[in-house]
Parts: sequence; structure tokens; C-alpha cells
Amino acid sequence: MQEFTVDTAGWNAFWDRWKNTIDKIPGLKEAMLEKLGGRVQGEVRQTIDRSGLHDSRGRVKRWQNPHVGSGRGYVAVRADSVEVAAGYRDRQRLNAGALTNFLSSGHKVRGPSGRAKRYQPRARMTRVRGLDFYSKAKAESEKIAVQEAEDFLRRLTVTELKL
Repeated sequence: MQEFTVDTAGWNAFWDRWKNTIDKIPGLKEAMLEKLGGRVQGEVRQTIDRSGLHDSRGRVKRWQNPHVGSGRGYVAVRADSVEVAAGYRDRQRLNAGALTNFLSSGHKVRGPSGRAKRYQPRARMTRVRGLDFYSKAKAESEKIAVQEAEDFLRRLTVTELKL
């Protein structure tokens, strides 16, 4: 029987040093997350432009903003939680996040009520195809995240050398 052991002393020392360095430089991680969020926000907004969405006033793009996690462990770009007017004539109020979800994922088309006997619906489809702007922005966002992480480590190394 062969035995395999791994000495984790070096690994533990690395993480202790990492934590001490991060604690010495307050705000560095938050600054990195905010910068990353801004770049990913730009990518999502460009993807919305490329998706073919008719958004002449730029409302859907304006709703997309970066949100940093409460534990400062991640940043996400999503629609703000605001009430907006939706629909055509009755102008119901919906959450901007729900509307963005409908546009990105697609939605069903309401069929005729059946009350008018001769009514023929103009819509000949049962579902509106989604524009998938979040999933299309995901690949580029991953590249942006890697670039920002490398930049963060470079800045961290330079800062640690000064300490």
C-alpha cells in the first residue's frame, strides 16, 4: 500500500499572507469589484444594442447597473428594482427587472379572449423569442473578469513590495 501525503504548510502560509495583505490595503478589493462592474455593465449595454431591441430612449440600457454582493465576494450586472410603465394603453406598472427578464428570455403571447366570434388575432405565434443579451455578454464578461483579476494581482504585488 502506497501512501501519499501533501504538506499544506506552504499553502496555509500563503493564505495567511494573502489575508494580512488584503487587511492592510482597505478598499482595494471593493475598488476592483467596482471597476469590474463598470466594465461588465458596458459590455451588457453593448450587447443590448447589438441584440436588435428597439430601445430608442435607452431605458433598458439605463436599468442595467452593477451590484456588489453584501460580502464583497462578487459583482453582478442586473436591472435595478424600479417600477416602470409597461404595456400600451392600460400602462400597467411592472418591475424593471421583470421587463428585462421578459426581453432577455422571451414571453408568451396572450391569445384572444374568445368573446368576439369573428376576431382573428394578428399575432400568429404563441411565444416571443428572447434576445438573450445576458447570455451573449457572459463570454466577454468572463474575459473582462480575468483581465481585472490579473490587474488586481499586479497592483497587489506592487503594493505588497512597498510594504
